[in-house]
Formats: sequence, structure tokens, C-alpha cells
Amino acid sequence: MFQDEICRHPDVQTVPYSPHSNLETHWWLTAAVLLRRPDRLFSSGRAYGGYGSRANARAYMIDLLARCVPDFQPPADDRTLVFEGWEALCQAYARPVFFEKSPQFLAHWAALSLILEWMQTTRFDVKIVAMVRNPHGTMYSAAALFGTDPCKRQYGWLEICRNLLAFEQMLPEGRLLTVRYEDLVQAPVDGFAAICRFIGIEPDPRAGSGTHAKSSEKWKQDSSYTLQLDPAVQQIARRFGYSSADLANPQPAGAGAPLKAPKRRSPRLRVNRLRDRFVQPALLRLRRALGRKPAKDESLRNPGVES
Repeated sequence: MFQDEICRHPDVQTVPYSPHSNLETHWWLTAAVLLRRPDRLFSSGRAYGGYGSRANARAYMIDLLARCVPDFQPPADDRTLVFEGWEALCQAYARPVFFEKSPQFLAHWAALSLILEWMQTTRFDVKIVAMVRNPHGTMYSAAALFGTDPCKRQYGWLEICRNLLAFEQMLPEGRLLTVRYEDLVQAPVDGFAAICRFIGIEPDPRAGSGTHAKSSEKWKQDSSYTLQLDPAVQQIARRFGYSSADLANPQPAGAGAPLKAPKRRSPRLRVNRLRDRFVQPALLRLRRALGRKPAKDESLRNPGVES
């Protein structure tokens, strides 16, 4: 929703293509895998395995560049590819604002540390908008979309928000704006106007015009959602302004039938993971080896890979 709304602004551009879903580049997470960042810098202490291998990560990165900045010649050195490739994307799409959303970054300090490194050297004026949401809303939505266990996933939310708080402390003042999802959907005109001013552009009424609050508190009405947040999760949530009342689940623990994840999603997700790790990167490398360039219309099409 946020990406769709901010990109309604005529001054905000995003990449026209990505091998991942929702035009997410995954750039800095791909870079962390490619550059062999230590396992302990990734979520759960294990290097991200969603690309299958370093060679696959490089294939994804080169595919993105070939379709979005076709004149850029990928260097052989991986580190040069990471930093010069991203600069090439910024130069092409910062007209005047290049917007990029890959929420996976916040789960992995390996990606965040590379972003910090790039920010210290680039000539671009980098601003970061961080959106947080009531952990109940996040857990409920994730269970419906991905079939995850809310009780287990809440600790992933905690890790991400803890990373965000540490990341904010390492940035110069005025570089990061934290926005609460609930505040934005309740007052989108004012919220997106403030965001526009933060990133240095004039507010535009189109940004935020399609925002709605339909799913904001669905979790409160569902008797099957009985998660009681861990006190550690509540501590982090209060840091972002959520009150005890905001974090209280009206459904008592264990009441009613357990929240059921939609079974139809699980096989599809497993197939997509196999495709992302093995099939698609192999095809990308084969295409490059054969010297085949994507057709013009194909280069602007997002295949919707759910990574």
C-alpha cells in the first residue's frame, strides 16, 4: 500500500522491473549474500538462503541491472558490482526521487550495514522512511498471507524492530522518519504530506488517495486469533508509541479454535522457493551465456516472484 501510494507522486520513481515480487529489488540482501557477509549478521544467525547460492545472487543482480539500466556493464568484481550497480540505478531513476522498498533488509544486519556503508560514500541525499505496525496486526496479516505461526513470528517482529532502533541511532539526524501504519491509514492526506516534506518534495494529493483502513484492526474481531504478546515484544512496541490497550488481545489465550492458515498458499510458496533458488537463476545465467537480451516489453514486466 505504501509503495503504491507514494509512487502516485509524479516526482517519485521506482524500478520498472524486478525479479522479485512488488518491484522489490532485494539489492542489499542480495549484496550481503554475494559478498559473503558473516552468518551471524543475518537473521537467526544463518546466511539468507533464498537465492540458493552466491552465483544465483549475482545472476539476480545482473538481471535487474540488464533490464533497468541496460547500458551498465557489470564488472567482474563483486564488490564493485554492488556499489557501482546501485549508483547506476540511482542515477537512472532519481528523477528527482528514487524509491525502493525491500522489507527483508530490516531482518538482516548484514544488509543494513551495507546500506550504512553506501550512505557514507554516495553523493545522493538518502532518506529512509520506516513503517511500523502493531505486532498484532502484523502477526494476523502474516498468518493469513503466509501461513506462519503468530506465536513464533512475533519474535521476528521483535528482531526487526530492534534492528530498526539500532540502525536509527547510527544515522545522522534527519535521515530517518518512523511512521506508524495505523496513524497513516487513519489520516493519509496529512501523513503522506509529512512524508513528502521529509524527503524534500512538495505534497501531492494523489499520494495517499487510495489508502484505506479496512484491515487495520481485523485481528480484534477474529475469535480464532488468540495470541497474547510476549512481554519483550510489548516492550519494543511501546517504544513506538503503542499503549497497553493497543497491545491487549480481547480474545483470551486458548479460547476458540486456533487460527487456521489457508492451506492453498503453502504448496505455492514451496514451489516459489524452489523456483527462486534453482530454476529462475539457472535460466538467467543461461540467457546471459547465450547473449540473449530481454525484449523491450519483457524488460519492464515484473514476474511476481514471491521470495
